[in-house]
Amino acid sequence: MCKNKIEEVLKRYDGIMSATVKLNKTDPTKRQTTVKYITDRVNEEVIKAAIANAGYDANEIAANPESYKSLPKCCKKPDDGGIPKKH
Repeated sequence: MCKNKIEEVLKRYDGIMSATVKLNKTDPTKRQTTVKYITDRVNEEVIKAAIANAGYDANEIAANPESYKSLPKCCKKPDDGGIPKKH
């Protein structure tokens, strides 16, 4: 669910050719988003801001608090009532 949301949000931006989120099921803190984009239309800071505005942390940019609150439980951090990682 989280993977799809991030990919859909990013693909709405002019200049983003593709966005792929890879989840790490053994360690949910290790996720990676690969974005192919046209540099004269969009940049890395805009991409990180888009992810943060959708409610997810993007490297050093923290998630928008209001957007984070509206995420489904499966997309939240375990400390915030999200689903804990499996051992």
